[in-house]
Amino acid sequence: MKQDIRDLFREDEVSNHKLPKHHRQEFYEKLKASRPQRKSGLKMNYILKIAAIAVLFIAMAFTVFKMANKTVANEIVNESSLEHQIESIEKEYLASIDKEWGKFVAVANDEKLVKRYKDKLDDLDADYQEISKQFKADNNNILVIEALVDNLKTRLQLLKDIQQHINLLNQKTEQYETINI
Repeated sequence: MKQDIRDLFREDEVSNHKLPKHHRQEFYEKLKASRPQRKSGLKMNYILKIAAIAVLFIAMAFTVFKMANKTVANEIVNESSLEHQIESIEKEYLASIDKEWGKFVAVANDEKLVKRYKDKLDDLDADYQEISKQFKADNNNILVIEALVDNLKTRLQLLKDIQQHINLLNQKTEQYETINI
């Protein structure tokens, strides 16, 4: 039963049947109608979602920026107030040290004694300058601040001890002078 397929279509009534002239146009119209409609442009719903996301992003960025500025401003205020306190303490101690040194130089008669104490004070001042550099590098370190204050206290105490020693010497000389008179 071998048969040629072409022969089957030749004898078929459908193959001899002619299509109407507008058949092609009607086919295209039906095809377009059966396709899902494509909506042009963005839906309003999507536009509102995008706008809401943009507003949230801007609000969060503004909040973070504002908080960062407050933090930086607080750090600057804290550092500057601490530095001002250290500077005021330093000025008070240095004024007292200069006052005591002036008294010592005015009362002291021995140049060797003045030179010896001047060398000690110069050594303490050099140490103070070194500690001061450390403070500028790390001004939040409490140990450095304590070392600054201790150095100033040591210098002032040294001068007060010298002054007391000279007062004792002067009292002894006055006692000897009164006995000789």
